[in-house]
Amino acid sequence: MKGAKLNLGIQTKLGQRLLITPQMKQSLNILQMTVTELSTELTNILQENPVLEIVENREDADLSSGEMDQYIENLKKIEWEDFFSDKDDFRYLSSDDDELDYEKFVSRDVSLEEHLIFQLKILGLPEGEEEIGVYIIGNIDENGYLTTSVEEISKDLNVGVEEVEKVLKLIQDFEPSGVGARNLVECISKQLEDMNVVPDDIELIKLIINNHYQLLERKDIKGLSKALDISEEYVEDLLEMIKRTDPKPGLKYYNQIRYIVPDVYVVRKGDEIEIIPNDDSIPSIKINGYYIKMLRDKNLDKDTYEYISEKVKSALWVLKSLNQRKSTIVAVMESIVKFQRDFFFKGFDALKPLKLKDVAEDIGIHESTISRVTSGKYAMTEMGIIEIKTFFVKGFQTDNGNVTTDSVKSMIKSLIDDEDKAKPLSDQKISEILAKKGINIARRTVAKYREELGIPAAAERKNR
Repeated sequence: MKGAKLNLGIQTKLGQRLLITPQMKQSLNILQMTVTELSTELTNILQENPVLEIVENREDADLSSGEMDQYIENLKKIEWEDFFSDKDDFRYLSSDDDELDYEKFVSRDVSLEEHLIFQLKILGLPEGEEEIGVYIIGNIDENGYLTTSVEEISKDLNVGVEEVEKVLKLIQDFEPSGVGARNLVECISKQLEDMNVVPDDIELIKLIINNHYQLLERKDIKGLSKALDISEEYVEDLLEMIKRTDPKPGLKYYNQIRYIVPDVYVVRKGDEIEIIPNDDSIPSIKINGYYIKMLRDKNLDKDTYEYISEKVKSALWVLKSLNQRKSTIVAVMESIVKFQRDFFFKGFDALKPLKLKDVAEDIGIHESTISRVTSGKYAMTEMGIIEIKTFFVKGFQTDNGNVTTDSVKSMIKSLIDDEDKAKPLSDQKISEILAKKGINIARRTVAKYREELGIPAAAERKNR
C-alpha cells in the first residue's frame, strides 16, 4: 500500500477585516462609557493633553465670528478637516438646566439580584418560566456566574432541561453583559457578541482562552501569533477586544449594593417630555487658544510644531467624540420616548414591544451603535431609575402593530373570565375574536397561552 502523498505549497487567502484606528477605538469607548466612567477618563485625558483646558466660565468658550475664522485658518495648518467638522468641535459644554427639579427623582442602591429580578419581571414571562428565572438568579454569585448546573435546576424544580436552558438564555441577555455565564469562555463570548465582534474573532478568542491561556497571561504576542498562525497585529487586535470585556461582570454590584448614577434625565413638563443628559460630573472643556497661536509662529521648531499638532488633533477628536456621545444619547432617548410615551405617564403596564432596530431606523444610525449607547446606562424618570435597555421589550407582531405577549395573554384571560360558562369559548373562537381586534393569532398559539395561564380547555370549563 502506497503512503499518502503530502502536498506542500503556498496558498493565497483573500478576506476582509475591519481595521479600527486608535482614534476610532477611543471614540467607541467614549460612546460606550457611563457618565461615571467618562468622568474618570476625562480626568486622565486632561492630565495627558496640555492643549485641553477646563472652561470655568461658559462665556469663555464662545468665539466671535472673526475669532472663529482665525481659529479655523490656524487649524488648516494641521489638516484639521479630518478632525474638525463643526464650529463646536473645539469645545464641549456640559448641560446647563437650572429648571430641573432633582427632588422629583429618588435614587437608590441596587443589588445584582434585584437588578436581574427587575429585568426578569419586565419580560412578562408565564408564571412557570418566571419561577425558573427567579431560581436561576438566586444561584448567580457575586461575580455574575451561575453556580449550579442546568440539570440540577431541572431536577430541583421538576421541569425539563430545555425549559431551564430557554430561561437561562433570556437571563444571559440581561445587563451586565456576561451575567449568568457558566464559565469564563461563555462570559467573555457573550460580552463580545454584545459588542458586535465578528464570529470568527470570537472563535479565535475562545481558542486563546481555552488552549493558550498561559500565553495570554504573559501577553506573549509572538507566541500567540505562532500558535494561531495569524499576524502579530491581528493578535494585538484580539487582545484589545479581550481587554474591553469584564471577566467578573457581577463584581460591580459587590457587597450587594451599588449606587447608580443616571446618564440621562427624562423630565415631564406638562404634556411634553424633555431629555436632559446628566453630565454634572463632566467638566466643560475646550482647546487652549495659546497652542493654536503657537502654530502660527514661523520660528517654531519642527519637533515642537509636530508635538503641538498631534496634541491638537487628539484634542479635537476627543471633543468631537464627546459631542457625538451626548447628541447620540439624547437622540436615542428621544426616539425611545416617542415609542414608549405612555410609559412615562402610566407606568410599566404601558410598555410596548420595541426593538433596537426600530430606534436605529427612526434616527438613522446603526443598530450596533444603539446597543453601545444603551448598554449599562440608566435613565432617571419619575418612575425611578430605569436601565435604558429595559425599554426594549419583546412582543407579539399583529396587523395593527405590536402588542406584548403579556397583553395578549391578558386579553385571553379577560375573554374567558367574561364568557358564558354554559357555552365557553373554544380556542378557535378566541382566535377569531382577537382577529377582529387586529390581533392575528393562531388557535394553537391561543391554546399555548391559555395553558401557560393555567386555564383548562373549553370542555373542562363548561358548567354541566
